[in-house]
Amino acid sequence: MSELTTEPKTRRFALRAGLAAAALPIAGLFGRRAAAQARPVTKVLDFTTSADIAKAEQEGALLFYTHDGEAGAAAAMDAFNKDFPKIKASYVRAQTGALYSKILAERSAGRFDVDAIQFSDVGTAIDFYKRGAFDHYISPESAAYDAEYLSNPPGYYFCSGMTFAGIAYNTDKVKPSEAPKAWKDLLDPRWANVTSTKQSTSGMQFVEWYELRKLYGDDYWKSFSKQRPHGFDSRAQLFDRLAKGDDKICALAEWAGYVLYHDRKAPIAFVAPEDGLPATALATGVVDKAPHPEAARLFIDWLMSVRGQAVYQQNPDLLYGSVRKDAPPMPGGLRLRDFKLLVPTNMEDFLASRKTFNSQWNSMLGLL
Repeated sequence: MSELTTEPKTRRFALRAGLAAAALPIAGLFGRRAAAQARPVTKVLDFTTSADIAKAEQEGALLFYTHDGEAGAAAAMDAFNKDFPKIKASYVRAQTGALYSKILAERSAGRFDVDAIQFSDVGTAIDFYKRGAFDHYISPESAAYDAEYLSNPPGYYFCSGMTFAGIAYNTDKVKPSEAPKAWKDLLDPRWANVTSTKQSTSGMQFVEWYELRKLYGDDYWKSFSKQRPHGFDSRAQLFDRLAKGDDKICALAEWAGYVLYHDRKAPIAFVAPEDGLPATALATGVVDKAPHPEAARLFIDWLMSVRGQAVYQQNPDLLYGSVRKDAPPMPGGLRLRDFKLLVPTNMEDFLASRKTFNSQWNSMLGLL
């Protein structure tokens, strides 16, 4: 177990499998759109793009659907707006499950308002891809990413960042000697009614449920349900409650949230259990039938670039680990390889378990 309080301690990073296994090759699918892309490449600011910048500025708008919280989504759009003031960028945010239901309902009704979309798990992106709902666009910035961090075939979505979670506790309410040091320690009766999680609409929560179920079996979550955990929509809610002492333990403590609240001097500590930390790759791409396609392509190029990745990795309301080859360390000097991450590898099994997760999690939180 590795506990991080004032200064993080590094560990060897063991990403159990790359996103190549998660990409789920689908030979021949969407062959027409996957044909060789012949677009001129130009340099703008300090990155390259194959978008038509003049047309993007004529379109004058970008609508981004994202799972990020309000502050994080706004920060990304503000940064893009600053670089391209002629394009008014806006966003809609919701947890991935709710966001996905929303866009599918809109598309079924013949509404195509969205230009780019970001999911908090690759499984949802794969399903969206199989529905033919991503546009095909190969960014010239793709060369800075290993193949496992691009869709297979490439050009539909990419890993815009990695997020991972451990355990956190309120140091005013819990002594370090009593704090959970492993995932199974969350089952101690002393944490009943004082533990928080996310709701089933969270892609990150789905990954934690799936990975810990693989490690410890179904009985783990059955036992955890006896703790009567509190479920919330965003990590900001989780860490606000933890910092105030409304909850003593956070069972889905995302690293990015911990760093933000730690920097604010909140009385919290982070624990990295030795078995590993559930992790998920964000998946971002251009939406098919986007009303502002050139603006969407320009946004993807910007986000894939060092410039965009710096926003995602350094902004305190985002703080996602970048998988770009030349990305600098995360705040505090850590890199993704300093953590042992638990990433779903059998995507067919992962996706097939979604209904079971939704049913069990909603029942546990009293939402059925």
